[in-house]
Amino acid sequence: QKTISEALVSVSKSAIKISASYGVGAQMGEITNANRVYIGGEASSGSCTIKHEAGQVLLLDFWATWCPPCQAPMAHNQKMLESRGKDWGDKVRLIGLSIDNDAGTVKNHVESKGWKNVEHYHVRTAGCTADKEYGVNGVPHVLLVDTKGKIVFMGHPASR
Repeated sequence: QKTISEALVSVSKSAIKISASYGVGAQMGEITNANRVYIGGEASSGSCTIKHEAGQVLLLDFWATWCPPCQAPMAHNQKMLESRGKDWGDKVRLIGLSIDNDAGTVKNHVESKGWKNVEHYHVRTAGCTADKEYGVNGVPHVLLVDTKGKIVFMGHPASR
């Protein structure tokens, strides 16, 4: 077997782009440079890191305000938190990760729809590559993370 350097020794003026993304069975990584939009039912702002805590189940829901198929799953997340949120406490987190162009649009949409129980973040920010890292090629796109931080489902929410 050759290293990349050995394989390309006779190649000039070339560029190699190497990337990887998380998949089912992988441990969830940290999502850095996300913008807070709504946390704990209150409008919020500022950059943060989203990470799994031992014992928690996370539903990461990538979505956009302009995406018609994203609206029903996000409304469902809100209803689940209204009916079960008190039972779950901090053991289950439903997290909306918006790929909209700006956080203000997300905030206004969340307020108009009344989806304030879901944790909302804007991830189309400088330095945040969550959508690429988690294989988001279109929205809606969800990840279910178990209590040990392992990704157990990735895909369209209609198939969950």
